[in-house]
Amino acid sequence: MPKIHILEKPLKISSNGDNYSEYTILPAGTVLYDDSDSLNRRVMVYFNLQGVDFKFEEQDPEISKQPSEVRSIRSTELSDILKTIPLTKKDIYLIIKYDDSINDSVRSILFKKYKIDPSEYEK
Repeated sequence: MPKIHILEKPLKISSNGDNYSEYTILPAGTVLYDDSDSLNRRVMVYFNLQGVDFKFEEQDPEISKQPSEVRSIRSTELSDILKTIPLTKKDIYLIIKYDDSINDSVRSILFKKYKIDPSEYEK
């Protein structure tokens, strides 16, 4: 059985391509499948395609896997991210809740700033 991890919070995805958006968000609840090897920590995400059709081609054997990068979103990034990506109140709550770079008093201030009532999400 493959090992999996279900995201507790949204993650920021950065593309390695120059012609693509700087980043996008992988939502909480996404299932990640461990695809690590001895050199790299890697995960796979599966998507069901609905209403899209891709032209798949053989991969050049000289080119190895070209993964994008994912990382945690810091609370300090929220104002910039919200300018380009609509996040739900729950997304914002989860980003603030799991930001290990801030203490509880800062967390409380951020919840007020973004008009988040943590009791709505803590069940």
